Amino acid sequence: MSDFEIAQESEAAPWIAVTSPAEAAAAYGGTVSQLQKKRAQRTGPFSFRHRVEDIGPITLSDIDIGSEFCANGGEQRWTYFVTVVRHGRPEVLRAAGPAVTIAGEAAIISPQEDTTVRWTAGTKALCLQIDRHTIEEALSDALGRQTVAHVEFGPTLSTTTTAGRAWTTMLAMLTQQFLHRDGVLHRPMTAMPFIDSLVRGLLIAADHPHRHEVDDGRCPHSMPKTIRTAIDIIEARPHLPMTVSSLAAQSNISVRSLQQGFRRTLGTTPMAYLREVRLRRAHRALSDSDPSIATVLAIANQWGFTNIGRFAAMHAARYGETPSTTLGRCRVRART
Repeated sequence: MSDFEIAQESEAAPWIAVTSPAEAAAAYGGTVSQLQKKRAQRTGPFSFRHRVEDIGPITLSDIDIGSEFCANGGEQRWTYFVTVVRHGRPEVLRAAGPAVTIAGEAAIISPQEDTTVRWTAGTKALCLQIDRHTIEEALSDALGRQTVAHVEFGPTLSTTTTAGRAWTTMLAMLTQQFLHRDGVLHRPMTAMPFIDSLVRGLLIAADHPHRHEVDDGRCPHSMPKTIRTAIDIIEARPHLPMTVSSLAAQSNISVRSLQQGFRRTLGTTPMAYLREVRLRRAHRALSDSDPSIATVLAIANQWGFTNIGRFAAMHAARYGETPSTTLGRCRVRART
């Protein structure tokens, strides 16, 4: 596919050579499968190289596999793993279904899903890892709901449909720019809005139970105008002091009607929705900030959390880790 002819200029991110299947599998949160261990005695030198860049909620890799090998998906991985094959015919084996050959299309592996991937020699592919909460939050926003606990994608994304072609073109554009240090999309100011569009585009292009609702945009517009107005106010100014009374007044609705409207359409209260938005924004700030400059306390206060202990507990319950761990990950990435 011509869209995936990624340039090889000298300013691009360097290729990293990996000399063993274990290292290759570990690079993507997996482990070497038993099948690979059985083959180890009759295979030659291992050949695997990749270029990797990450920003915010995604990790993007361009991989070139010279040796056949098998790897388990990694039950501890907390990301969605989307693989678009440019050359080769690797297979994804799932515990709950038949093997799927992903030549010319994309495979989607969910967090903690029990899978084994058979990588064929000569495979070239783009691998996109997306933080699970980013997917869930994007779908929640599209549906106009407070939270969506888990997104069950279909096993593959067709690259022959109009939406599939459009999405893979977006991925190719991001890759072309992202893997080159002087690319426009290598900068957070331009990359983050593009990444947000890429994530939302995946919700339109890939199969999942809510796809038709997202695709035709019915959910947000089926809400009463006053509730939609209140949501827009929260999304635009979550960092500012806000009470249910002030929100009702700005939305031209009574407090009682506002509360009833939120419960009926979103299954939550206005203030609970506000806290969820603030928590998402704070988590994003923690993920993107330099820990040598920013602090958990400053970020929490910026997004309206005055009780640091309560904020830490909410963050841990929602994202499975403390705010300081999320903030510190930027330092770990910088060192690697």
